[in-house]
Amino acid sequence: MMTTIPYKNRLLPSVGSLAVPEKELFAEYFLRLNTQFKQYGLEMAVHDDMAAFDRVCRETGKFLPNAFNPAAVSFPRGHAIWMSVHDETSERIATFAIRLFDLGQRTLGDWLSTLSFFYAAPARDMASGERFIMSEEADAYASAVRRRCTYIGGLWLAPAWRGRTVLAEVLTTAGCALALARWDAAPMVSIAEDEVYAKNASKYRFDEAHPGVRWLRPHKPERNRMWLLGRTRRAVVADVAHFVEMPDEHALVAAEATAPKAAGRSGG
Repeated sequence: MMTTIPYKNRLLPSVGSLAVPEKELFAEYFLRLNTQFKQYGLEMAVHDDMAAFDRVCRETGKFLPNAFNPAAVSFPRGHAIWMSVHDETSERIATFAIRLFDLGQRTLGDWLSTLSFFYAAPARDMASGERFIMSEEADAYASAVRRRCTYIGGLWLAPAWRGRTVLAEVLTTAGCALALARWDAAPMVSIAEDEVYAKNASKYRFDEAHPGVRWLRPHKPERNRMWLLGRTRRAVVADVAHFVEMPDEHALVAAEATAPKAAGRSGG
């Protein structure tokens, strides 16, 4: 067991009381996930200090989405958490983040189109000329999301763990499962640039994918074409059940791949 991760930040203590109705399935899932990580010499930590996540993103070169940035938007502590995976040398090899959004009387479409999703005070904080425009298809989906949802993002893998394993898929499902376990807030939504989605569409199995989103940012004029993505509650529960039913040897690492050796891993 990794002594560098405080007990309260380890996966199983961080799950806490299960808010999801499928308690037995999710309890088995987290136990099995924890066991699988340990079999590969890995351990997951769960944190609620988003300022620390900002620092980690700067270290890895990963962009911190405003939705996770407490300096850009305010949210109660515990409504956003991030996960890190560490190898047996305590080196960080992966990250992922989730945030609970209480939409109140507005829809997800309202939050996105007014840029309230990204700024505490859009009129004051957004760049001059910044706009978030959705196609009819994307707007119809976003306008149907009410009450609560979970925003997912911040996925990063160390170079040695890219491509040769299914750690990205496992970590994404783990984040969505943790969001359901804690908040039971679905769907899980994300926004991805065209090129990023084209590269990863087959991996993450979003069952809602809507093109035609334009996020016009004067400081990033060449990166404005987006997809609005979603994973329904049903899809996340199915992913959890699939992981539980998988043979042990295939649950974390792809059948044709092997986990990187400790000496070959890199923190990026």
